[in-house]
Amino acid sequence: MNAKLMADEINYWSVLIYYNDKKNTVISSKTTVNSESELSEEEKIIYNKLKDWRADKAREAQLPAYIIFHNIHLMSIARHKPCTLDDLENVNGIGKSKVEKFGIEILEVLENA
Repeated sequence: MNAKLMADEINYWSVLIYYNDKKNTVISSKTTVNSESELSEEEKIIYNKLKDWRADKAREAQLPAYIIFHNIHLMSIARHKPCTLDDLENVNGIGKSKVEKFGIEILEVLENA
């Protein structure tokens, strides 16, 4: 999304919103995952462990699970199996704040999966 204050006789905001078609959401520069069915058996196991972890985090924080991470992000993590915080931050859709807040725990889930 881009936003810009337009200065004219009357100031106003101009907003341009970009979106991805859900069927073809790119979650890394190399891989597109459309659904859970596209994951390997090993990736599905990791994905389910990540979903369990997310559910616990959501319960603790009294938030909906999607606020912690969306399913597509968990699928991307399961597919790429990052080993470091830098690797995790390179997964498309996962920003620095999520890595700082949850990165170590996610890497632990991956190690134990």
